[in-house]
Amino acid sequence: MKITCIESDYAHIGYVYLQPPSGKIPYRTNCKLNQSINISQVQIPFERKPELGTYLDNMTMLPYSFRSGYHQEKFETEYGVDFDSSGYITGYEIGLSPTKFIKHIEGQSYSLYESFWKNQTYHIFLLDEYSSVFSRNNMICPMNRKEDAYLIIQFVEPVALGVTFYPSEEKKIALIKALISAKPDLYPLGYLLHPDFELFEDK
Repeated sequence: MKITCIESDYAHIGYVYLQPPSGKIPYRTNCKLNQSINISQVQIPFERKPELGTYLDNMTMLPYSFRSGYHQEKFETEYGVDFDSSGYITGYEIGLSPTKFIKHIEGQSYSLYESFWKNQTYHIFLLDEYSSVFSRNNMICPMNRKEDAYLIIQFVEPVALGVTFYPSEEKKIALIKALISAKPDLYPLGYLLHPDFELFEDK
């Protein structure tokens, strides 16, 4: 999984490539991550956890897809979200400080689970700490009408992220906490298990 974090004087922004990047990403020589951790020793844990299927059954499923909710302004997102033509998310921007990024890597928050749900095998990639992902307040949102890819999302008040809307436009912000996938062609297991983390300074 490729995740980048850019440290800036204005904002700390990350980008999560949920799908393998389709184009060549410009090479940058100023990656700072190795100054904090040994990148060669980083691993993404993988565990088969059958009980997660039951947990997912008990979570609230939203009645609309992430793309339709996004386009119909049912909620906001922190930054941009990229979709393919079928509504599957290819990647998204996220508020991500270097401190939090390194904490997630060292604490192995970025992890992968396999479980049986909806009569098929799913892979669940966590993008936050386990307890933050599997919170009873979080919800599942399908990516489209097909039952093969979902997101676990958390709705937060804008003020919690330092965002201000006009009162008439007040909407909660959806934070992506995990990917749930039965689409190995779009979200390959080998890609999800390969840690490709980068930290850059843009000052």
